[in-house]
Amino acid sequence: MRFPFSSFLLATVLFLSLQATAQTQDLTITIKEPVVNKIFAALGEIKGTSAYSFMFMEGTYTWQLIKPRIQLHPGRADFVTDARVTVGKFGYEMHVVGNVEVCYEPQTNLIYVEITEAKFPLNIIFLGTLKHLWDVDLASYFETPFVFEGPLSIGTEFNFPMPDNTISTIYAHALSCDLKVQEKQITVATEVEFVNRKPAPLPAK
Repeated sequence: MRFPFSSFLLATVLFLSLQATAQTQDLTITIKEPVVNKIFAALGEIKGTSAYSFMFMEGTYTWQLIKPRIQLHPGRADFVTDARVTVGKFGYEMHVVGNVEVCYEPQTNLIYVEITEAKFPLNIIFLGTLKHLWDVDLASYFETPFVFEGPLSIGTEFNFPMPDNTISTIYAHALSCDLKVQEKQITVATEVEFVNRKPAPLPAK
């Protein structure tokens, strides 16, 4: 069973903060850990059902995630959840810690938060003995990453009427960007360049 997760492209004005910094880090976009985890809360119950076969036994197993969340630490991001597994009358819970990749794509101006691996063992009772069949990777059920807008959204034009009856157009755009995963937040710092285009005559009145 796969979940048709849609892309969570969240508006910068709602979830990202802009702050002035020194030197080349003119602007910093910050995504707080609670913002990412609000997505899991909005998804509601996350569970799945799949088939298994072992020797002459066939059946289905179900799993449900308990308090799934992403934890941000310096230099890394983890996917953490408890998995409640039911195989027939047999059930158990496992604590799962998985890997999360955080990256920024300048061509699309998007920040991606993607679960790349999060495994729990699938166990059954066979002839009174606990048997491990295989590992279930939850990452295969989260094929669509969480997506946030990056700093290039600040690019815009400003028109200034000048005293000599011309209009100067100032274009602002981001140069280099630096993504960092820090404690409980993701930051993308950028240097901003302002370019003064050739003045144009004001329209005749």
